[in-house]
Amino acid sequence: MLKKLITALRITPSQKTQTEKNTPISKGWNKPLSASELLNTPLRERYLTDIWQNVSMTPKMFDTLYRKPIERYAEIVQLLPASESHHHAHNGGMLDHGLEVLSIAAKLRQNYVLPPNSPPEEQAKQRDVWTAVVIYAALLHDLGKTAVDVEVILEDQRRWFPWQGKIDSPYRFRYIKSRDYSLHPVIGGVFAQQFIPQEALDWLAEFPVAFSTLMYFISGHSDKSGVLADIIQKADQISVTMALGGDIQKIGEKAPVSFAKQLHIALKEVIRNMKLNAPKGGGEGWLTNEGLWVLSKSTTDKVRAYLMQQGISVPAQNSRVFDELQAHKLIEATPENTAIWYGKIASNSGWQPSAPFTLLKISPNVIWEGIDSRPPLFDGLVTVTDKEGNNKIQDVSLGINETTEILSKNHDETSNEFLLSDINITPNVTLNTGTNDNNIKPESESDPFGSYLDLFPTLGENSSSVTLSSHESDNISIETVEEQLSETEQGITLLKEEISSVGSEQKPKSQKSPISEVKIKNKVIDSGDLLTTEKFIKWVKEGIIAKSIHINKPDAKLHFVENHLFMVTPAIFQLYTREKLGSDRQEDWEFLQKEFQDLGIHKRFYADGDSWNIWSCDVVGQKKTSLLSGYLIEDVKLFVGNKPVFNNHWLKLKGNIQ
Repeated sequence: MLKKLITALRITPSQKTQTEKNTPISKGWNKPLSASELLNTPLRERYLTDIWQNVSMTPKMFDTLYRKPIERYAEIVQLLPASESHHHAHNGGMLDHGLEVLSIAAKLRQNYVLPPNSPPEEQAKQRDVWTAVVIYAALLHDLGKTAVDVEVILEDQRRWFPWQGKIDSPYRFRYIKSRDYSLHPVIGGVFAQQFIPQEALDWLAEFPVAFSTLMYFISGHSDKSGVLADIIQKADQISVTMALGGDIQKIGEKAPVSFAKQLHIALKEVIRNMKLNAPKGGGEGWLTNEGLWVLSKSTTDKVRAYLMQQGISVPAQNSRVFDELQAHKLIEATPENTAIWYGKIASNSGWQPSAPFTLLKISPNVIWEGIDSRPPLFDGLVTVTDKEGNNKIQDVSLGINETTEILSKNHDETSNEFLLSDINITPNVTLNTGTNDNNIKPESESDPFGSYLDLFPTLGENSSSVTLSSHESDNISIETVEEQLSETEQGITLLKEEISSVGSEQKPKSQKSPISEVKIKNKVIDSGDLLTTEKFIKWVKEGIIAKSIHINKPDAKLHFVENHLFMVTPAIFQLYTREKLGSDRQEDWEFLQKEFQDLGIHKRFYADGDSWNIWSCDVVGQKKTSLLSGYLIEDVKLFVGNKPVFNNHWLKLKGNIQ
């Protein structure tokens, strides 16, 4: 019996290997492939044939000097792309690009006299040496990307690096944000012994000029590697140009790339190198909730220049380029169906040119694949105007109908949805009696914050006045903007019904007159349907998610106090009408504030047998104390979901919460 059990438990190495091969790979993970599997495609075999045809040596020597290093290269790069969104950005793109550069470089080498300025007999003697130098330089020219541009995570959550050897377990990868694009060319020397056979290094070292030229190149010193750098850079440029559909005679057959795709790639590449959201001028673009606004002429000039550098035919007039961008939906048209928008830029730091800019409006989804890869929103306003700079009152679309996912689907542990069951509605909190309508007390017709800004600490001081950390923000639940705003809208509708129900049954403590049903009035004041509480709450929630509305900061209109949301009045309503209507009219924000107050989701302040809608907060500083007024909202979930909140310890609420 014991013998049978031991036999049943014994697993031979071959059985273990077979079991590992049959183990299913989890979704989102890549199975590591062998070199033979990776190289066994018609295109890659053709690249290998091209390399073989451009070297003069026996098959055995070719295998030792070149074939085995190429196989090691294939096992290292696996299915990694050559770039995130530029050339060869598909799975396996780095291997395709690497082999293509090898084959082109081997062919280009035949056109050069190497070593330079040497007699014919020396050239003949070193012919194969310099061919090897070219091939090894081409092999290593982009390999550093696997270490510093891409993060590869194995199934056991360890990070993999290329010097650890080939990947031997399921893996996934992502591009590193804010990576240094000039770093990968200078670390090729790290991999020299890993990919260049020892016998090849011994052989090359006998020729000091060839050896030093190779070492300089793979260490990033192209200025000291002379003609070798010219060969590899030209081969790399040809490969990139062919991948982007440029007009160069192709070595291998490639699927043609449409002009729309070329234009899209150029636009993304130009904007990636732009200076965005500059607070004091000098910028070329501004990212807001409504979209990305970029200077029309300079952007189009750079797109044209980029395409021409790639050998791609492009119209000479910018107007034609505007038409192409608009036709392929790479930019958003104005209400008049033109490409050019006029707008004024106003930074919260005080920079505000008087003249309007000519702008192109681009959906962020055209440039960045996910919200995580986008830069922060502009700390200021972009106001649409006419050509003379007069404000246009219009509802600028937030793009919510595009149902763009705002965050990675991998982060679903924290919900940001509106939960109706968590709303605490009590009579003394929600109902407005009508006797205290005059309690809407704007602080001032001018600056609503007075002199309290200097009471806050500057960034970097010891303070708990933070909202949602970047890490927490990454864990917002998987929803689209449209879904999140839809939930808020449904919640408000149900909230109105529940408020009405409560109002028909109970009275608040300070009730002085008969209770009337609380109802949201979607009255229109020369602004379409913008002055409604539904749209206001959606705007606040969207602004918190996108971090365009600050919380707990010196200039913020929202703060957390004693685990409640403190909404500064009338500043938050003035900000809404300014952004959405382009208007500072007092009747607009007063109407919206009154409608929000009638919604009854705020707590009332009780004192001396009476109650008020507005609370006050002391802003405590080192030198003096100032005062803020606003609504106090207990149900913070309506605005931030289930995210944790952090109280602003520089604010002290006046009065006790009941």
